[in-house]
Amino acid sequence: MICLLLVFAETGIYNLLNWLFAQLVENIKQGVTRENLYNAVYFVGIIVLCDTINIFLPKHVLMYRQKHFYFPVQERIYGKALAYIFAHSVNYIVSKQTGTLLAKTNQISSLQNTFSMFINGFWGRVSDIGIKIILLVYINFGLGVLFILCAISVALVNYQANLSSKRLSSMRGKAFSLYQGWIVDTISNIRLVKQFNRAEYEKKRIYTLLKQWISIAAKTSLVWFSSYTAVGCFVHLCSMAMLTLSVYLWSKSLINVGDIVFVLLTVNGGFMWLMELCVLYRRFENNMSYIQSGLEPFNDKHEIEDSPNAQNIIFKNTGIEFKNIGFAYPEQKRIFDKFNLQIKNGEKLGIVGLSGNGKTTLINLLQRAYEIQEGQVTIGGIDIKDITQQSLHRNMAIIPQETVLFHRSIKDNIEFGSTGVSLQKIKNAAKKAYADEFIKELPNGYDSLVGDRGCKLSGGEKQRIAIARAILRNSPILILDEATSSLDSESEKKVADAINNLLGKKTVIAIAHRLSTLKKMDRIIYLEKGKIVEQGTFSELIKKKNGKFAKLWKLQQMEPEM
Repeated sequence: MICLLLVFAETGIYNLLNWLFAQLVENIKQGVTRENLYNAVYFVGIIVLCDTINIFLPKHVLMYRQKHFYFPVQERIYGKALAYIFAHSVNYIVSKQTGTLLAKTNQISSLQNTFSMFINGFWGRVSDIGIKIILLVYINFGLGVLFILCAISVALVNYQANLSSKRLSSMRGKAFSLYQGWIVDTISNIRLVKQFNRAEYEKKRIYTLLKQWISIAAKTSLVWFSSYTAVGCFVHLCSMAMLTLSVYLWSKSLINVGDIVFVLLTVNGGFMWLMELCVLYRRFENNMSYIQSGLEPFNDKHEIEDSPNAQNIIFKNTGIEFKNIGFAYPEQKRIFDKFNLQIKNGEKLGIVGLSGNGKTTLINLLQRAYEIQEGQVTIGGIDIKDITQQSLHRNMAIIPQETVLFHRSIKDNIEFGSTGVSLQKIKNAAKKAYADEFIKELPNGYDSLVGDRGCKLSGGEKQRIAIARAILRNSPILILDEATSSLDSESEKKVADAINNLLGKKTVIAIAHRLSTLKKMDRIIYLEKGKIVEQGTFSELIKKKNGKFAKLWKLQQMEPEM
């Protein structure tokens, strides 16, 4: 509201200056007398005062708007946008192109520009035109009425002229989003692009998308130029009408020379504002098209939401139970049908099975990466739907097959899952993970950057960083998702030793391709088509005649000889 009032004051002083100039001219026209001289000095003094205010006021209006509106609104828009995207499920985010999500987040920043455009653009121009109308009506009712009719006519002509460009603006926003998204996606996977010699293909594809965007932008500009020219011609006709009526009224002694001067200044400034409104309207259309395209992720309802009464819990009992679970991925066959599994508090459970039989899906359901369609998952007897997602994830630490590292320092990556920890605790966690030795050999030690996705480290080193992260986090539930399957024998042994330091009294779920890593598990289950077909200890399962686990174990024992 204060921003609107300040803009109104700025336009009011600008129009008052025009009116004072007109009064000064009229006063001078009447000849040199003592009274006219005093009046002239008076008008000059008021003009100087208003002009001085007009020099400083716009700058203060701009500073106030930036401090109390521009930057706070920008902060809120970006903050709300990122918070909403982060609240989407993992499934939703990974199914979208990363670059496209980034582009759409940037696109909604046009909201701030649109708000600013309304205050300084539309409101400034509209208030200026409104003040001009009041002054013209004061001078002569007919002049005021004609100006109003011209303003309405210009607005209608402008609206009709811009209808044809609205569709192009929407297409332009979508084309830009696709172009920017493809660039980010290519750069994010540049190693793969070069390894498969696809750089030329990607460049051609990006260039094709760039040409599409430029082509639409060029058509949009052409349509805009045509509409702007048409509106400009109509504005000049309106100006001629206002000047013609002014001269006629002067000839009938209904207005004086000073009034004609004010009409000249008003027509020149007022209709220029109308022309600028045409430009502002065009920019507004463009912004709204970008915003509409950028709002797509924010129009999508969150797939997984906390219930109103969801609890924040630190579990003491981490017994896990899957009860009559039914689940299928969208448009795919059913994976689980009335699946049941109970994991005792502190139990170490190994999960084995061929690919596509539900091992990773089971972990995803436990973490609420997806919502189950039937049944219930509980931890310590509490349905995970009654626990906040943040609380649920805080009680779990996961070491994935492909370790995810940020392009930050090793220290930052280790402490990522924890807050307010000392460097000594970070080093202690690294020692338990057998990572301290290789970290100290790096040029900057714990401050060394790991590169994009940890590209400066080997697979085994990355896994030990992930283990150190889990040790520091010290969550009561530990999930190992093929944590050693991609490592060589030497790295596997170091990682396995590090994992043993992590187990403790935690409830552990370990998915493993290499069965030897499951020897210390309390129980192992074999999944096939979403069902438990075998279970027991390691020694029990390898002795089971014609057992699936035993068969898989024999095959792995033969691998070195092949």
